[in-house]
Amino acid sequence: MWKNWILGVLGLWVILMPFLGMPATLMRTIFIVTGIAIAVLGFWSATSHRGHDEGFLPPSEPRFPQQQ
Repeated sequence: MWKNWILGVLGLWVILMPFLGMPATLMRTIFIVTGIAIAVLGFWSATSHRGHDEGFLPPSEPRFPQQQ
């Protein structure tokens, strides 16, 4: 879940970059580093097991144990 938030913030950063008035070489370097971070987090998020992040229980274990 936190990876999605980081991707969103990095996306906003990329949108705002042209309006910050930085030199072209610095902006190019920041775009490259930001693009690498977005790609790594995106691929990591796509390949991670979502069941563990969302509290998934395997079907063999009851979600609510029987009370006796």
